[in-house]
Amino acid sequence: MDVLWGNERLTNTYSYQEINKLTIEGLEDSKPISGILSLDKDAIGKGYKVLVDDRKIYKNIHEDIPTFSLGFMSSRGKAYPSITKIIQTDHPFWNIQFGIGTSKKDKQSSNTLVVLPFSLVHKNANCVHSGLAIFAISTANIISNILFEIASETCAYYKFDLVGLYPVSFSAANITKIEPIDIKKLEGNPTLVRPIEDLYSKFSLNNDSFLNSSYINPSNVSLFGVIDENNHYVSSCNTRLGEYPFCDQLLLPSYSLAKSIAGSLSLSLIENEFGPISNLMVNDLVKECDQRKWKGVSLENLSDMATGQYINATHDRDESGASSIQLIFNLLTHKEKLNKACKAFPKKTKPGRKFVYHTSDTYILGSAMNNFLKLNTRYEDYFNDFLIPFFKKNNFSQVSESVLRTDDNVNQPYTGWGMFFIREDLEHISSIMHKVMKNNSENFKFLHEALNPKTDNSLSAIPGVNIYYNNGFWSRKFDKSIFNCKEDVWVPFMSGFGGITFAFLPNGMTYYYFSDGYEYAWESAVFSSNSIKPFC
Repeated sequence: MDVLWGNERLTNTYSYQEINKLTIEGLEDSKPISGILSLDKDAIGKGYKVLVDDRKIYKNIHEDIPTFSLGFMSSRGKAYPSITKIIQTDHPFWNIQFGIGTSKKDKQSSNTLVVLPFSLVHKNANCVHSGLAIFAISTANIISNILFEIASETCAYYKFDLVGLYPVSFSAANITKIEPIDIKKLEGNPTLVRPIEDLYSKFSLNNDSFLNSSYINPSNVSLFGVIDENNHYVSSCNTRLGEYPFCDQLLLPSYSLAKSIAGSLSLSLIENEFGPISNLMVNDLVKECDQRKWKGVSLENLSDMATGQYINATHDRDESGASSIQLIFNLLTHKEKLNKACKAFPKKTKPGRKFVYHTSDTYILGSAMNNFLKLNTRYEDYFNDFLIPFFKKNNFSQVSESVLRTDDNVNQPYTGWGMFFIREDLEHISSIMHKVMKNNSENFKFLHEALNPKTDNSLSAIPGVNIYYNNGFWSRKFDKSIFNCKEDVWVPFMSGFGGITFAFLPNGMTYYYFSDGYEYAWESAVFSSNSIKPFC
């Protein structure tokens, strides 16, 4: 690509099909390369087009890629960043993340062409904008300019296309001395990944059996899939420049999936070691919640979003109000967030009686868990001390170790939002949740109850569509007659802002989709799954 070496002007974007043919299909594997890639200069040329800006957040600085320094090494045609976690930058708006890409040799020039998937991530928010970073390195270790392209996102309120050419520097170095990479672990994957079309073909299903395009606009979908034990049926990752060539590396924001994972799973992990804590009182652990209205409110009430405090019980009214928006988007320190969370809503009824959706409740829960650990154990951070070790034990990606935290010395995990995953992590989440769902032991008791919803342990959340909530998880109740069952069928699921669903079906299958069009529709997936493996 002459544009990388300055022999051709950057005048347009390159389709991912072009890049895929040139860098992935058309070249042979390069010799091993190891070194440090650094960007600290302004763009040579760039283009930026805002497509959606519902919150009016665009500023000129958004057009600039943040400066960074990244170690990487190549092996057998792949390029491995030294770190795949989100990199904190000095940019006022963006952090950045890189995934595993390709390293190929141009037969004519002998230059190595490297393509890395990358994402720009909003600071203090969960939006992700994904694309490709492309550069070349000569046999003498001279590096070209680097080309960045972005043409997709999981972000409901802010969408844009970006292309930019930047000067970069490269210094050869032994990357394993910077941050060791277990390439064998990264390449090993016991799950058989298949295209979703294989599932349709195998069971003679219509192509919209799982992602029903009558209800969800496919252009808003980052990816979707079905997990059936060791088979993972996956969609392609479509973008405005064609099919994304690194779908397995696409960075996925959690949004409120974090309520179920950072909140409920973490609480269960703590209880596995120290016994029940969900019955502890909020005002005994969180001094900021010392108002009279918090008397008698337990950690489980927080997880249930049933504190008895609210302004408007109509679903999503409080969450769309000024207090919640301030807490989520505008307040950056733990003190500010916690003060807002504790004081935002007046008491209306006794705790445990009524569900009203509040991200603030889960934020307080995270603070309460950390305070419990500091007061009673040698630990002090539930995310670092419990969740990350659990992720590592279960072979989650390094990406999953990233979480949004407050901008202060407390460094409090947001808990209710702010985690990140890649596609492989979804397999691990599915496996863990189905195991806990079936295993009624003392371990993961809090999580087991959440994954086995019923009328007497769940609170009505959206009555019109039989949706309930308990212990940080949603569930939907289907009438027994629909599936010819003896009892009603309950489907526990996680849900995220903008259009994210992760549903754990009674037949052991899991269905998920990540989208950003504010569309929540997955009945067709439930019925299709039942047609493959009847629930009863």
